[in-house]
Amino acid sequence: MKYLSSLLVCILLCFATTALADNGDKRAQQNLYELEPIYTRNAQNAQRITVNLTYDNFRNVRMEEAEDFDGYTTTAEIAIPFGKDNVWEVRLEIPFYTDGDARVIETGESIDIDGNGGVFDFTTLVLQRELSTAGKCPVNSSIYAGYGTRLNRLETSIDDEYNHTGKVVRLGFNIDNAIEDRDLRLQASMDGRYYFDSDDLNPSDDGTEFYLMNLSGAVVYNAKSFIKPAFEVLYSTDFNDRQIIQAVPEFIIPIGDMLEIKGGYAFGHSDGEGSTQTGTIRTTFRF
Repeated sequence: MKYLSSLLVCILLCFATTALADNGDKRAQQNLYELEPIYTRNAQNAQRITVNLTYDNFRNVRMEEAEDFDGYTTTAEIAIPFGKDNVWEVRLEIPFYTDGDARVIETGESIDIDGNGGVFDFTTLVLQRELSTAGKCPVNSSIYAGYGTRLNRLETSIDDEYNHTGKVVRLGFNIDNAIEDRDLRLQASMDGRYYFDSDDLNPSDDGTEFYLMNLSGAVVYNAKSFIKPAFEVLYSTDFNDRQIIQAVPEFIIPIGDMLEIKGGYAFGHSDGEGSTQTGTIRTTFRF
């Protein structure tokens, strides 16, 4: 029932975006800047080459052999639109450094963890295609698929290696009601992941194969002020012990039409990990 309820939340978000597609205040131009929130992706593809640099400071992450993992990770991403009217987009996502402290589940020993990569994020190539645009349909929508692999390992202070192998297949869907003359954008994303040949990563047991599903919904307000407020709700599950729900207040600051700075603080609860928090700062460049 808990998985059914999460699916219903996602469906309600989709209906909400459709219902509000032809309503709303028409004071500002929502797409003067792309104003993409941190976790929920815009359904419309990037209109120019876009680079994201992200710093995540996280608390209380659980892996297969370690828990209470507190630290940070840094990620780079480049998105390149192509095709007629930019109907296609290719993205390369590269987590390039992680560092933090954790506790070994079996012994309770405190350890250091660091390495050139992410935790649940692998180096991934993603291909996305727009399905509909708000100029012709009630909403923007897009679908994507991706494949990623672990390129490096996480070293530990107990002469062990975590997450030194693994692959992931991803499938996702985005929807929003963004058009140029709307102040308020509602949007939702679903990101499904299948991990295989993984090591020391499964958050619920010692299996080398597992699934993650990430659902998110966001509202972005294109205020006339310099700072554009946004709010997201996140839900993540591995269909086992990991059940995380978080709220994310955040801000987006567009500087001209080439630079965007955003920050957010995700806080919530996990059945498998207790209280979880992640502070994120992202800088977006468009060329």
